[in-house]
Amino acid sequence: MPVIITAAVFGVTRRAGLSSSVVEQRTCNAQVVSSILTGGSRSLARQYYLSTRGVTMQNNSFPHDAFSEELASNNEYIKSFKYSGLTGVAQKGLAIVTCMDSRINPLSIMGMKSGDAKILRNAGARVTEDVLRTLVLATYLLGVKKILVMPHTNCRMASAEEADIHEHIQKEFGVDTRSLEFRTVKDQEKALALDVSRIRAYPFLNKDVVVGGAIYDVTTGKITPVEC
Repeated sequence: MPVIITAAVFGVTRRAGLSSSVVEQRTCNAQVVSSILTGGSRSLARQYYLSTRGVTMQNNSFPHDAFSEELASNNEYIKSFKYSGLTGVAQKGLAIVTCMDSRINPLSIMGMKSGDAKILRNAGARVTEDVLRTLVLATYLLGVKKILVMPHTNCRMASAEEADIHEHIQKEFGVDTRSLEFRTVKDQEKALALDVSRIRAYPFLNKDVVVGGAIYDVTTGKITPVEC
């Protein structure tokens, strides 16, 4: 199966007149897909990553092939689009600071819909300088009156040491990321309390804003408020 897919991709791309580097990249992509479909090992993912390092897009073009599924889905979405009347103001006055984890749908969790709340996401739901900057704008200009910091259970940022993650990336992908701070936490509730306090104490934030913290359970969907 991998040979068939690879050969097909190579033939099509060569007939299309693409450069050898693009042909090689698409061939590698096909091999990764084939590995996944046939239960291949994680080592191929590492080989794929290493093979893409230093590869640049041609002519500053948008990678339509890579995003073809998303673009097609958007074409279907706009056929029934119904939010053109919304403004940038959070209709429910809420901002949620949460994790980038794909298991979390912040609006659904709160029984809300598009336009109701501002959503800020990063790895681990940590309150960074950029989060604070955004919250200042949200509380003065975009109708935010309440801020909920909401990390979640089973989070990678709360289950490993900072050094362990750097070591894993170095070992698997050959990249030294030690110059970055991932902001992992040993005690999730303690870190949450610290982040909530940081927002409350921020001098530029609108003083009328209410700030709270809660942990979202990815297995039950329940939000558990944390006293902090």
